[in-house]
Amino acid sequence: PSRGDSKVNTGTTTIMSNTINAHAHPFRVLMYAAYFTPEYSGGAFQALTLARELRQRGHYVEFISNRWHGLAPFSEVDGFPVWRIKPGRAYRYREFRLWANLTRYVWRRRHHFDILQSNSAYFTQAFIGMLGNVSGLRTIVKASLAEDDLKDIHRPLVRNLHHHMLNRLDACVAISQDLGREFLASGVKRHKIKHIPNGVDTQRFQPSAPDQRSALRAKLDLPPDQPILLYVGVLDKRKNIEWLARQWVTQRTFGTNALLLAVGPQSRDDPGGELRGRLAALAQAFPGCFRLCDYSADILPYYQAADVMILPSRKEGLPNVILEAMACGLPCVAARASGSRELIVQGETGYTYTHDNAEGMAVAVRQCLSPTGAMFGVRAREVAQACYSIKVVADGYEALYIKLLHPTKLHGTTQSPG
Repeated sequence: PSRGDSKVNTGTTTIMSNTINAHAHPFRVLMYAAYFTPEYSGGAFQALTLARELRQRGHYVEFISNRWHGLAPFSEVDGFPVWRIKPGRAYRYREFRLWANLTRYVWRRRHHFDILQSNSAYFTQAFIGMLGNVSGLRTIVKASLAEDDLKDIHRPLVRNLHHHMLNRLDACVAISQDLGREFLASGVKRHKIKHIPNGVDTQRFQPSAPDQRSALRAKLDLPPDQPILLYVGVLDKRKNIEWLARQWVTQRTFGTNALLLAVGPQSRDDPGGELRGRLAALAQAFPGCFRLCDYSADILPYYQAADVMILPSRKEGLPNVILEAMACGLPCVAARASGSRELIVQGETGYTYTHDNAEGMAVAVRQCLSPTGAMFGVRAREVAQACYSIKVVADGYEALYIKLLHPTKLHGTTQSPG
């Protein structure tokens, strides 16, 4: 694919990606994800999206993940090898078993890879910095969730070790400006912090043609003419979906006559399905206001059939679902969580509202369902293509790989204040 003249702001460094030729230096990347397909994980989905783009550019990617109950030690996902290691059985100090198994695996295959990369920066994942030091691999962690990945840095028992691990890494990727500030506050050296956002496949996620919309709604058994407000995501407390659903049905759609459609899997934090059960009961009691659908890996038709995307989360990183909705030309409404407020340009691609402010949320939804809402969607698509396309994001990672492995081949680098 063409490099163009895309520019990736890395927080402390701005890398002009058209000054390098990563195809001349194919990289071998081992990506670590604690949860991976078939488990639902936004971070793993992002890693897989990046891996597909890197593979198209001639790089080699494998995955390593935790072997949770019922999973085989090896599988193949979309042509990528996925190796699974046992994370330990004990509730306390299970990370030591995980680290021992991870060390054995990486040491045995250390000559097969150049980069060891984790899709989160938790205490357990930051260990790869120390592992890379002894195995000769360059190491990268990405902080994926604000006020979460780095929260252990404030716990007395692990503060010093987590801080030490973070500073043994070669690079810390922040997907949002807030996470960049969290890395700094955690004591990570500024030059190691790189701002590379999450990406979206804008060739796959795109608006539906006008004549497709009716057919999509019929296929999904959705009302042909009723406005649809779409929620996509795991059904858990952090996402705040139960608050949204209850507000929507008790306030009778706030006068919008829109159907709130929630599509998502049951949370690992809700093993008994109590939260999902309460949502299902609401949907049964108010079928004209709220509908609950099982999650499907083929989520695209739901975006293309909807009118507005909504995300009421209390805490985020840089949410995939907002990126996907923007790429599909949907105006977006979201609570003012980290990442969401960075993606949504107020009054231009959608609106944000204060957490748990039902009236503020309703005003935002009405604005996006108004005649001007269609223009918000057009602009959202433009922003997604220009700033968050997976091609632009992969340019940033290629530049980072070259900086770590072939620093003398990287040119055109200028310093910015971060």
